[in-house]
Amino acid sequence: MTDSWGSTGICQMTVKTGGGREGGWVCSLRPDKSHGWQGYCAHCCDWPSDSKLASLLLLPKVENMKKILVPLLFLLPSVCGQVGGLRTNKFLTFSDMTWWEAQSTCRRNHTDLVSIRDEKENQNFASGYGWIGLHQVDSNLPWKWSRGDEIATFTFWKSGEPDAGDHCAFKEQSSGEWKSDSCSNTHSFMCPDERLVLVKEKKTWEDALDHCRSMEALDTSKPVSAYLNHRFDLATLITQDDHDFAREKAQEATTDEVWTGLRYLAGEWMWVGGETVEYQDITSCPTEKLCGVLEKNGTRKYGRSDCENQMNFLCYRKN
Repeated sequence: MTDSWGSTGICQMTVKTGGGREGGWVCSLRPDKSHGWQGYCAHCCDWPSDSKLASLLLLPKVENMKKILVPLLFLLPSVCGQVGGLRTNKFLTFSDMTWWEAQSTCRRNHTDLVSIRDEKENQNFASGYGWIGLHQVDSNLPWKWSRGDEIATFTFWKSGEPDAGDHCAFKEQSSGEWKSDSCSNTHSFMCPDERLVLVKEKKTWEDALDHCRSMEALDTSKPVSAYLNHRFDLATLITQDDHDFAREKAQEATTDEVWTGLRYLAGEWMWVGGETVEYQDITSCPTEKLCGVLEKNGTRKYGRSDCENQMNFLCYRKN
């Protein structure tokens, strides 16, 4: 293991694997009076598929010591390399609740109750049943989807539905058709199992990273950790469809740009999740304080912004 420090407080560390190949960790750290060195790490590596993955442990600050990174080896699959395919049609079905309880559960643990906006999406959820996100405030107002408060332009009502006195919709298990019911009755319900999540909170890039990594533990038997045990990260966008899907998600953002996992560190751009940056036209920067964004209404695959700016952000669940 070797490490080096740049003039901007960036540490770059290289770890040699058993096969002789190298994996590099780049960390942005700053001294903290209470907790020693604080910051985050990204890895840019070329691990063989059967190698051990090097993770990092941040130790308390030691006076006049910059070697504060200790590699720990775990028998885990490599996280390096491309991770694409953020668009998914998977969903999870849960036991009986009222519509309002189901909405709250989906919003807390996923995104919202399932939305079915066209025939293709209806086919994607063909095997699902129970409450969906369709509801209306009263009989004089249109039916809307819970997520985004979007007016429904596609419906799949059973003959004779909806009933004027019912204001929430569920998908019948036997026919797959939709029926209305009182929102206070209980049914099973569907939440989308999405890999890409838009968080509509305004945070700096580093705070956004902490938020994503605190969403879910990789090993649920242990506490979530931003360094060793997290399933989510700031989003990596690889394929064209990843970028298109992310921009679709960003339409619901409250800011014109959203953070992604792209960060300029130690003289190069990298995805904080460890995937390879494949943008051909990306240029180096005179400062380490720039982070990657996706423009809500733009066409470029990436943009740059001061990491201290506050905006909404995209988190993604790793495979």
